[in-house]
Amino acid sequence: MTQIFTVTDLNERIKERLENDPRLHDLWAGGEVSNYVNHRSGHRYFTLKDHDSQISCVLFRNTGVRLGFELQDGQNILVFGDVAVYRPQGRVQLIARGIRLDDGQGLRYLQLEALKKKLTAEGLFSLERKRQLPRFPERIGVVTSPHGAALRDVLRIIGSYPARIILSPARVQGDGAEESIALAIRALREKTDVVIVCRGGGSTEDLWCFNSELVARAIFECDSPVISAIGHETDVTIADYVADVRAPTPTAAAKMAVPDMQELKAALVQSHARMARALWTVLERKKENLDYLQRQVSARRMYSLVADARQCLDWMGERLVVSQMETLQATKSRLEHAYGRLAAVGPEATLRRGYAIARKSNALILNSKDVQPGDVVELILAKGRLKARILETEEEYSG
Repeated sequence: MTQIFTVTDLNERIKERLENDPRLHDLWAGGEVSNYVNHRSGHRYFTLKDHDSQISCVLFRNTGVRLGFELQDGQNILVFGDVAVYRPQGRVQLIARGIRLDDGQGLRYLQLEALKKKLTAEGLFSLERKRQLPRFPERIGVVTSPHGAALRDVLRIIGSYPARIILSPARVQGDGAEESIALAIRALREKTDVVIVCRGGGSTEDLWCFNSELVARAIFECDSPVISAIGHETDVTIADYVADVRAPTPTAAAKMAVPDMQELKAALVQSHARMARALWTVLERKKENLDYLQRQVSARRMYSLVADARQCLDWMGERLVVSQMETLQATKSRLEHAYGRLAAVGPEATLRRGYAIARKSNALILNSKDVQPGDVVELILAKGRLKARILETEEEYSG
């Protein structure tokens, strides 16, 4: 009968086989550090990787005190130790008993730094191009795996906010993830007011697709503000640098994308209360004015106002008559004065002083040459007229 192993028995057998192989003891392995964690227990966990493979490593506390330098992601190191199996998880790992630095930084780390410099020079990380998030978005795009916890967290936080959620599904780790994420972002063009690019936590390798130039340019070219929420708060990727806003987690990204409904309701309640108080104040003032007017227009008050108005009208009538009389008298005086001045210079006053007006054929005689001896002329006196004949003329009057 075929023997059936329990998982524990199977892992135990693998552990015995590997740990009893002398070729897997006291060996040196070289590679690049990633996913480095300095645990509070004092043990240090990291991944050692090259172009094609990776292996988990652990440096226990009693060995790590003699390390002499601090491990960092991206370092090239040489690890001396033994291959072992962590039986509860069936994980092959390298138990480090000694570590030393190799020359230079890891290839992937150098590539990442080179990409950062390139994109910085092109302005993709510039703060001046960062866009403000809309206060009340109506269309929210989400780029993530349709099966991941990140999407559930985003939908839970947005909750009852009345916005249209547009999911643009993408692979968020593994082969083809970079192209999938970039295409998902571009698929939302002209369809959203804000875009959330997110995924849950994972190792550096799991999140590495978000360090892609392809993803960075897709975010940069997006026509809506982009919120990045990649992994946990300590995970920072190229996508975070390019995005308009970085959120530490997908949950935080959802909170940034929409206003808090409770705060909105509280603000509406406060606004309603302020409007009610303002309206009540206006109504109270109107009522006070109405009461004042009612007191002012009482019958007794109206009689008093009418009596005052009648007295004022009588006084104004008297003033008008007096003013008219004064005006007529002044006009009469001016006319008499003008008549006197006109009479003083008129011909009648001159005639009354003994002068006469001489005319010939209804024409005034102003010069002795106007007549000849024997001519008949008319003399107009102050009273009456005379007909006279010219006996003699003189050119000059000697008096």
